[in-house]
Amino acid sequence: MRKILMPILFFLSVGVLISCSKDEVSTTPEEKQARPRVDYEVVAGDDPFTFKFENKSKEYKDLEWRFGDDSLSTEVSPTHVFPRNGKFEVTLKATAADGSTAMKLYVVDIAAESVGKISAKPTATPNTVKFTVNTLVPVKSVSWDFGDGKKSTELSPEKAYEAGKLFTARALITTEKGSVAEVIKLVGGNGTVNDVTLKYLLNPGPKFATAARFGSRWGIVKDWRVNDAVKQRDGGMGGWDEWDGNSMSMESWGGEPDIVNGKIEQTSIEPLAAGTYYYTLDFVGYQWKDQMYITIAKGNELPDVDKVETSPNVLGFSKRLGGTPTNFTTSFVNPTTGNVTFGFVATFIQPDQYFRLRSIKLYQLDL
Repeated sequence: MRKILMPILFFLSVGVLISCSKDEVSTTPEEKQARPRVDYEVVAGDDPFTFKFENKSKEYKDLEWRFGDDSLSTEVSPTHVFPRNGKFEVTLKATAADGSTAMKLYVVDIAAESVGKISAKPTATPNTVKFTVNTLVPVKSVSWDFGDGKKSTELSPEKAYEAGKLFTARALITTEKGSVAEVIKLVGGNGTVNDVTLKYLLNPGPKFATAARFGSRWGIVKDWRVNDAVKQRDGGMGGWDEWDGNSMSMESWGGEPDIVNGKIEQTSIEPLAAGTYYYTLDFVGYQWKDQMYITIAKGNELPDVDKVETSPNVLGFSKRLGGTPTNFTTSFVNPTTGNVTFGFVATFIQPDQYFRLRSIKLYQLDL
């Protein structure tokens, strides 16, 4: 029996040794390729359109840059000139030897005002201004759209405007590198203006807020003083209308009570600086038959309807009839810094009169 068992035991022992040897080989760790690490630094160039992208990525084989303007590069650290002002999403995609990828995004925001600013100064001719472009970027050409249908390709053109109105002037500036920026500015016959609405007025629209409401339509406009003559709507409301997107309103329609010496007014948040101003109103619609004044006056209140045209405190007013236009600009000069009141004074006795106002803007002439 002993002679038979011993060879069998030996065979089993060899089998165990071989099995252990195979287990040791299969557990040897394999080397893995590291994922690429993507990073870069954005360095401004010699003009607002030019940027250097300094690559700081690691563990990569290939790079692909996309600049958000339908162009790409495979350079390690490219310099790129963007074709126009605006926002561009720049992405760098890095690919490792094993095909794994990583990506980083950066948004380049080129403001038109960083390229150049346009100004218009009055000339010796009334309501005529001379335009100039102020920029540190070498300019190849300028194409002007004056906002009244007239155009020019002169670098510094002169332009006559209709008195008392504002226009949107556009200058298309092309640099020597071929990049283009469109600079926009409001301008009138006395020069370019700045928007100072929120510095001096509360709740100028659009979507005027309410101080009180009654029912589904009528209310009292917030931050503006509304006298009792205007509050002849349902529930003693007046000055605000839900129709047409929450508008400022004054209305006497059909057989409703007349409005006699109705006022909606607001005194400037802080004293209005001395200067020339443009008070611009955007109406949804209106129909005026009797007395209706858009009024700006010194002090803390507007004059009564029969005093608007003669009061020494009135700095400017507009008196309109009919149904067009829907955009009014009233220009005025404030001779000394002080409180100024803006608003409307009206008497509606004939039937079917109203206005609904979308928004208000106050512009100051550039100093």
